[in-house]
Amino acid sequence: MEVLDEIKKIYPFDTLSLEEIDDIVSTSELKIYKKNEVLFKEGSEPLNFLYIILEGEVFLEKNSQLIAHLKGGDIFGYVSLVSEMPPASTAIIVEDNTKILQIKKEKFLNLLSKHQSFHRYFTKELAKRVHKIPKLKSSFQMERLLDVRIRDIKIKEPLLIRGDTNITDTAKTMAEHDSTFCLVQKDGQIGIITERDIIKKVLAREINPSHVKAQDVATFPVITMDASEPLFNALLTMAKHGIRKLVIKDSGVIWGILDDKVVISHESKNIIFLIKEIDKAKTVEELSYLYSIVNESVIEGVMSGLDPEYVGKYIAELNDHFMLRAAQLIEEEMGKPPCAYSIMVIGSEGRREQSLKTDQDNALIYEGNSKNKEYFEKFSNKYISLLLEIGFPPCIGNVMISNHYWRRTKEEWFKEITRWMENPKPENVLNISIFFDFRNVYGQEKLIEELWDFIFKKIKISKHFLPFLASEAIKFRPPIGFLGNLKTEKEGTHKGEIDIKKYGIFPITQGIRVLALNNEIRNTNTFERIRKLKELSVFTSDFARDLEDGYRFLMTLRIKSQAKEIRNILSPDNYINPKDLSKTEKEILIEVFKKIEEFQKLLFDKYNLRYFS
Repeated sequence: MEVLDEIKKIYPFDTLSLEEIDDIVSTSELKIYKKNEVLFKEGSEPLNFLYIILEGEVFLEKNSQLIAHLKGGDIFGYVSLVSEMPPASTAIIVEDNTKILQIKKEKFLNLLSKHQSFHRYFTKELAKRVHKIPKLKSSFQMERLLDVRIRDIKIKEPLLIRGDTNITDTAKTMAEHDSTFCLVQKDGQIGIITERDIIKKVLAREINPSHVKAQDVATFPVITMDASEPLFNALLTMAKHGIRKLVIKDSGVIWGILDDKVVISHESKNIIFLIKEIDKAKTVEELSYLYSIVNESVIEGVMSGLDPEYVGKYIAELNDHFMLRAAQLIEEEMGKPPCAYSIMVIGSEGRREQSLKTDQDNALIYEGNSKNKEYFEKFSNKYISLLLEIGFPPCIGNVMISNHYWRRTKEEWFKEITRWMENPKPENVLNISIFFDFRNVYGQEKLIEELWDFIFKKIKISKHFLPFLASEAIKFRPPIGFLGNLKTEKEGTHKGEIDIKKYGIFPITQGIRVLALNNEIRNTNTFERIRKLKELSVFTSDFARDLEDGYRFLMTLRIKSQAKEIRNILSPDNYINPKDLSKTEKEILIEVFKKIEEFQKLLFDKYNLRYFS
């Protein structure tokens, strides 16, 4: 009964009846293993069992390197069972008394053919394996930073003092522990104080350090991250907030301090290094050189199988810094701007989901009068010229701040957004689809917040706006034939191919954008929007997971195809040829298109779109 209770909690077994689960348990073997026992070896005979860990831990190793750390509830061995190929890794028991249920191959294959939930789950897991990073010793930085968890590297132990400690005693404590910083506790909050803080805020002002409390000099609150996060996420967070130290927690308790020196000693060339080089660049030549390095490293990462969500975020974080530095250089040349403004990135850049074909899409908002207008016209032309010199491709549709249409005062933007929403003709819907993924890349964040406030207010009183927008998401039906096969272009340059953006990526991004606007979600990234919609119970956990996995798969197919085209000195596009896909990839693509059909049906019903189709 204990095994039965455990199995019925594990997906996809939880979709079966109790009788079916009982039959699986009664025909399977429950084995208890000792530490360091080997279940199977890399390259040995094809497996005869599907393994489910009920208790304990298992390491999967390839070429003597750890590739997976499995725990209770994890399932493994299915790749060899389905492919009838030798296992690609060695499975080693980590703990004594590790309990594993071993399901016979025949029973597993029967479940796959009989239950759609099993077929969907394991083909998706196979897809993840197909696209999993295969090179364990690659020179590409993002790969290694994703493989490494924060807890895998040695970080500094936390040095914590009370907030009412004076600066003299604070400095002594830091010296005793050979530390350049320490954490400060005040009213349940944690802050941080550094040597630089003491020098700039106390000594440089000739204040007696014995008369100043640490809490009056420290920065509150600190930014924290869990030790289980990939090192890559820590680097992105440090880059995003312009900080050099992160407080790391383990199970909610402060565990240590991660600073950029620790990271740089771990990785001699990483995102922090690149960002520092970008931020201190003084010439267009320096920025252009760095931009070329980033582009090549991204292509290398894509070719080695990096998750497209991380590719997009990596590109976006670095591009943000290129744009930020370009704006700073123009400001230095022209003088301080006359008012608050914001350079916004929109479209896929705003969503942090750039492909290798993406051009630049940006807009500008500022506090307005005629004098300000003159300044920002000059500023915008110089800014776009500088980006083009750095290497950013121009926007074919001229969605750039050098075009006065995308450069407006706050009041002018309010009027134009109102016009778009009240007159949803094709060109306005296109502008909405591009613009409503906006985020601030340089300037005043408060202008962005005011834009969102205005948009959400307008949506509440524009009852036909969201249905019209939703109708765009169901415009292109997935290319699945009557017999469930893939339909391709019948003529032209792309005969035999599928436009993966038009039929797959666009319906998801457009539909998710509509639901995000409906629920006042300010996140612009599609993955993050899906997760937020799940939190708000707009989606079930299963539907959200399937949609997110499907979107990731489509993005992977597109970005890998584009990387190959660039390597072959071809212009990247959004088409893929099913003949280039494996049998498994084709099956998964059909399943993803079916999920999109289900999503389009959800939108059709929710927004009553029978009059739009």
